[in-house]
Amino acid sequence: MVQNMDRRLKKEYSCGKIAYFSNTDFSLYNFRMGVMKEIKRKGFEVFACGNITKKELVKEIEKHEIKFINIPLKRSFDWWGGDILYFFRVYFFCRKKKINVCHNFTIKPCIYASLAQKMTGVPKIYCTITGLGYIFQENNLKISLLRKIVIFLYKFSFKFTDKVIFQNPDDSELFIKLGIIKKEKTKIIKSSGVDVDEFSPFSVDQEKIKNLKKEIDYKEDKIYITLVSRMLWQKGVGEFIEAAKKLKKKYNNLIFLLVGPVDRESPSGIPREKLENWHKEGIVKYLGERRDIREILAISDIFTFPSYYGEGVPKALLEAGAMGLPLVTTNIPGCKEVVDDNKNGFLIRPKDTEDLAEKIETLIKDEGLRVRFGKNSKEKILKEFDEKNVVKKYIEQIYKIIN
Repeated sequence: MVQNMDRRLKKEYSCGKIAYFSNTDFSLYNFRMGVMKEIKRKGFEVFACGNITKKELVKEIEKHEIKFINIPLKRSFDWWGGDILYFFRVYFFCRKKKINVCHNFTIKPCIYASLAQKMTGVPKIYCTITGLGYIFQENNLKISLLRKIVIFLYKFSFKFTDKVIFQNPDDSELFIKLGIIKKEKTKIIKSSGVDVDEFSPFSVDQEKIKNLKKEIDYKEDKIYITLVSRMLWQKGVGEFIEAAKKLKKKYNNLIFLLVGPVDRESPSGIPREKLENWHKEGIVKYLGERRDIREILAISDIFTFPSYYGEGVPKALLEAGAMGLPLVTTNIPGCKEVVDDNKNGFLIRPKDTEDLAEKIETLIKDEGLRVRFGKNSKEKILKEFDEKNVVKKYIEQIYKIIN
């Protein structure tokens, strides 16, 4: 049946050209590779469209015979400059290539790319909301005004999309409540999934483990507590630092690892100098942006993600869970999808350093609990968030939209 639908798609829509639009090459590589590779495997021509931040990521994408199209895009809103230019770049690309299906991710592609694609005459357009971001979290005057504009733009652009996919039910319900989209146009596919074969304790690179341990002066008698994230205040980095200060006064066997890139474009970005000062003061070991996340998780004992950002379903939590770690995260949409409280981790109150420190301490004092929670994490990820199952759901949506 699937093969018949593949043939039908190719027959009805020329040579079956499918384009994926996101803000950066990192987003396309880290979150969309599974579905793009599967679509390519089925014989379609696949384009990955986004802003180039690292040429090595583009090479990784193109290694799978997926064509990367550089369409520059600033994540911050630039109404009369970059945003309009982005709109026309998408328009001319889709018209030139005669794209049959477009899938848009992140705010600007969901808004501007969808409109450009409709004007070009792309037959099928759909979007995925990968979290609400800071625009729906902050309430100062500037952000409130920006939120009203974004809601208007979402509402207008979604008139021309065939389906909007959400990663958690709370975001879907909010968009319906705000009148941005009608319920019948929505679909929930939890997360982008995680490659459970890659993120497995049995798949770690022993040479990388050896080098990592040497780099951080790893000690077997220490307990390693890790946060992997973009360096944003709203990701709970400040709360992680305060919890580290509090717990290190009580215990001398704790190492807090802080991992992730500086984000200069976000208003919530933490300056590199502050991160380096925390490192120098010995509060945390700040490792910066890394490609050995799997190995970092392999030497960790506890994973924390105290975010109060507008998450979809954080991949960092999925990767840590797949590696068999106990999880401590906030009781907010997206994060709570991954953690069953008191079963594979703890759900804490947002912005609550005391609650975070208390739950970490519970795990510090009970190795058996860490092992049990970690085992449950692995089982939950395998059951609910295996990338192969998530990709299958996205493929099914393509066929449904075509039909």
